[in-house]
Formats: sequence, C-alpha cells, structure tokens
Amino acid sequence: MKALLILGDQLFSPAALSFLKPGVKSSKVFMREDRGLATHYRYHKHKLILFFTAMRDYADELTAAGYSVHYEKLGDKPGSYEESFEAFIVQNAIQSLEYFEIQDAFFESRIHSLIARLGLAAQSTDSPMFLTSRPMFKAYLDSGRTPFMKTFYESQRRRLKVLVDEDGKPEGGRWSFDEDNRLKLPADLIPPHPPKPPRSRHLADVMKLIDEHFADHPGESKNFWLPTNRKGARLWLDDFVQHRLKNFGPYEDALPVHSPFVFHSILTPFLNTGLLTPAEVIKAAIAGAAVEDVPLNSLEGFIRQICGWREFVRGIYQNFRIRQETTNFWDHRRKLSRHWYEGTTGVEPLDLTIQKCRQFGYAHHIERLMVVGSLMLLLEVDPHEAHRWFMEMFIDSADWVMGPNVYGMALFSDGGIFATKPYICGSNYYRKMGPFKGGEWQDGVDGLYWGFISKNRGFFAKNPRMAFILGSLNKMKPERLMTLHAAAESLRERLTIA
Repeated sequence: MKALLILGDQLFSPAALSFLKPGVKSSKVFMREDRGLATHYRYHKHKLILFFTAMRDYADELTAAGYSVHYEKLGDKPGSYEESFEAFIVQNAIQSLEYFEIQDAFFESRIHSLIARLGLAAQSTDSPMFLTSRPMFKAYLDSGRTPFMKTFYESQRRRLKVLVDEDGKPEGGRWSFDEDNRLKLPADLIPPHPPKPPRSRHLADVMKLIDEHFADHPGESKNFWLPTNRKGARLWLDDFVQHRLKNFGPYEDALPVHSPFVFHSILTPFLNTGLLTPAEVIKAAIAGAAVEDVPLNSLEGFIRQICGWREFVRGIYQNFRIRQETTNFWDHRRKLSRHWYEGTTGVEPLDLTIQKCRQFGYAHHIERLMVVGSLMLLLEVDPHEAHRWFMEMFIDSADWVMGPNVYGMALFSDGGIFATKPYICGSNYYRKMGPFKGGEWQDGVDGLYWGFISKNRGFFAKNPRMAFILGSLNKMKPERLMTLHAAAESLRERLTIA
C-alpha cells in the first residue's frame, strides 16, 4: 500500500498529483487537522479557519476526483501528528510514502525523523508552491554572489523568460519601476474590494470549532472574509487582474485610512496554501495585463513580488535559517506590551495597521515593514518577540516567509545577510504616504528614530547608504533632541516591557 501525505499548505490541484493515480485501491491520501501545529504559535483565527476549511474542501475535491482520503478532523484522534500518522501507516500496511517537500524546517525535521524510524521507502517531490527549486537557489549562492534581491530577480526574469525580449533584456528598458510606485492614495480614489467568495459547506462548523478550541487567539471568527477553495481563489486572482492590477503599482506603498487593501492582490493566503501557484498567477497577470491595458510599472511591480521576492526569501530561509534565528545583531531584548495586540499604542499609523490585522489578519508590505517593523526596531524589541507577533497576526504567516522578512528586512537583526541597511523612518514618512495628522505620537516616533541613530553612530558612519543621516542629527539643537528623547522614552515605556 502506498500513501500520499498532504499538509495544510499543500492543497495543489489534483493535476499536480500525477505520481499517485486516482481510483487505485492500493493508495491512500493522509490529511490531519492537528492541535499541536495549530498552536505552534497563537495563530490568528482567520488563518486557522482558512486552513481547516480549505483542507476539508480539498479532501472533498480529491474524493470527487477518485482518491481515497483518510481525513482526521480536530479531536478525532488524540495525540501528536506523528502518533496519528504512524497509526495510519500501521493500520493500512503502508510500505511506501510520497510527499511534497515540506517548507517549514521544524516540521520537515519531524516528518523525516518519523520516516527514518519507521523504515519507510519515501519519495519527496518538488513543490509547485515555488518556481525555484532548492538546488537552483543553492547554485545561485554557489556562483559566488552575496545574496542580493536585485541580481536574483534579474536572473529569475531571464530564466523564466518573464517580461524580457529575445535577447534577455527587460521590457521597457528597466528591470524595476519601483521609483514610479510611491504615490499617496488620493482621498477620492476608492479601490474596489475583492468579490464576496463562495461559502464552503464546512465553514460554519470550522468557525464554531475555532471559537471553541482557540478562543484566546487574535481575531474574530465572525469577520472571516476569504475564499477557502481553488474556485474562490481563482475568482480573486481574476478579479485582481481585471480591477486592481492597473493601479497596483503607483499606490502599492500608500498608507490610506479609507481603504484596507489599496490595490493589492491579497493572494498570499492562497499561494501559501497551494490553492494558487506562482506559475498560474504570473500567467494570469501577463495575459490579463494585455487585455486590461495595465501599465508596465504595475505589472512589473507585481511580477517582482511573485517571481522575485517570494522566491528569494524562501531561498534565504533554506540556506540561512539557523544564522538568522540565532543572531541578535543589535542585542535588543525588550518585549511587546498588550497595546501591540489591542491597537492602542497611541501611534496613529501603527494603531491603524494593528486594528487592520485584528480584523483581517492582513496588512500590505509597507505596513509590515515601515510601520510595524521600523517601530519594533526603533523600540529595541527582541527579534524572537517580533517574529512571534508577525506569525500570530497574519493569515499568510509561515516560518519560511516570516523568518527572512522579520530578521532580515524588518529588524536587520541578522546583521545584513541580504539587506544593505535597516529600513527605519520617522513620522514624516507616514504623513507623506498617508493622511495622518500631527500629534504627540510624532515626537515619540521621531525621538525613537534619532535616538536609534545616535546610539548606533558607529554603524551608520560605516554604511554608505545611511552615513548622510548623521549630518542631519549633528545639526539638531540640543533642546529639540531633549524633547524628542523624553517623548521617545515615554513611548518606549508604554509599548514595550524591559
């Protein structure tokens, strides 16, 4: 008897299961809702609802396609994932196992250990979740290059033949149009919301389950808003291409108060569960861009996120995970106060982002990096504390994506494995990108900003991209610096715990 192991982030089209034919009585698919995995962090309720409902929908899809599915709902079988899986293997006399490569290292290690202990003949298959195999990224690193998103992205475009001409040169004469994509969203421009998704027959039961077993997790079940199957995910992909991709580029960094999603695609929950693959997303975007007359800066900006950044951070995780998880470059140790979970920090752009996370489990990349990440860095938050918050507050969280984004980008706590500078800002950036009014929060944020630079003068003096900031600091009047310092310490005391 052969078995196929399917995890909650491997809900690929049945066409991807070509190595296990449907209707064959000598094969079974194993799927399990596991309390241990669901409480690895205190995940947002919407993330748990998405995973459990999508898994049940997927089991229905496989069954309809002729596969024999062994599905364990939460509470069906007590014990650990390994105990349940081992019982399934013994009861069904499983002799060989097929599985897609597992992305998060902690669980990959557990499954590999179980396979070895049971002496199973096992075969791992590359995941359709990515365009770049592990050996491909390793070859990129072995070429002698320091990992750098720019060079990786350009090589991806050439390799995949995406937005390049016959000579491998970029369409439009530039690899990136990022400089064109930094506009503030006008108050009278209202981005359309994604369509209401089809409701799964499992949704009500799963929502009740989550409220009963995970009551202390962030979010509210009643606000759940996402598709949970391939049809719904594809509906959102097509809607994005038709109605939001055109304006995605110019306003992708905007911080408006009147639009929770701006023109972002909101596709990462489906890419990170396997309901969509990057290959089909890129294909749909390029095909739709021609029909919808999408400008190149919007198309390129979106493609860069899919075939560039997403693939890049996964490669960083696979090759630098331990170094990132064990390095605390700034030696920051502070913990987060309750205000980070309640959205009551008193910093207007931060509270808006936290409240959005509470409601939707979502914020776009600039809100994550320049609002949450920058302030965590300036407040000297412990890297593991920051990582835990990101894992808990987002529907698309996973170790492989949050590790590099938090340790490498948001906090620079890895010392610069791939980033060339820490991404920090003062209050002016928030007011430039959003309609935020001045207030006491400004002095607190600016005090944190200048205090961090002053404390780390040696680092900034040696960084060619940021040394100029010291000149501005040196010109500030002592009285102003004292005012900012007092405001910063007050904010630090409120938002963190020593």
